[in-house]
Amino acid sequence: MKFLILIIFCFVCPILAAIGRYDGGRDSSSWSSESSEGHGHGHGGRPRPPRPPVRPRPPREKTNCPTDWMLFKRTQGNWCVRVFVGRFNHPQSEAQCVAQGAKLTGLQTNEERLKVADAGLKLIHQNGFQQASLWLGAKRKASCPRAGICAPIDTFEWTDGQTTGTDGFNWFSHPGDVQPDGKWRNDWGHQSCALQFLFASGTTSNAWRGFVHGQMDDQWCQNLDNNSRLYACGKLAT
Repeated sequence: MKFLILIIFCFVCPILAAIGRYDGGRDSSSWSSESSEGHGHGHGGRPRPPRPPVRPRPPREKTNCPTDWMLFKRTQGNWCVRVFVGRFNHPQSEAQCVAQGAKLTGLQTNEERLKVADAGLKLIHQNGFQQASLWLGAKRKASCPRAGICAPIDTFEWTDGQTTGTDGFNWFSHPGDVQPDGKWRNDWGHQSCALQFLFASGTTSNAWRGFVHGQMDDQWCQNLDNNSRLYACGKLAT
């Protein structure tokens, strides 16, 4: 009997030991795998949501103009304008603006036209003028060399490289005298530059009957007379 028990013990014990090693290894491996998965995911094993992309900041609106320059807000880029006193023809006025890092300005809207006229009126009063013409950055289109070819509103175009459209044009118009009329001189050709007429009264003047303060007229670019006293420069805001 003792011998039988000894034989059973010798066979059973190694089998039980082998089973124990197998189960222990499986549990340890399983636990390690589960533990590893737990560390890889937070909140009950759910993956973390991706971070939203960083939105770029919108560009800063440029609103800085030099001292004494007016700021005109425009969709194509804000614009700085200043009216200067000087007795020059059109090309000479353009050169004066270039020296300021600017160009003879166009007028984007009727509101800009009126503000430039108001700025010119202040200079007229400061300098004791009765009237003055103010050079602008506009020239006759090559396709419209004289009156009658194009509609008056489409005859000129802005030359400063920034002003667009025709809303800023306001030509003198009177029965029998519609501007721009493109008068001809043998030495200068057609009137191909644009100016504003400005009056000390802020309304009208006996010197140019029918004209209203701030209205526009075409003129020979080379013209230089006693009323050629103002010009308006424009450049982009910073």
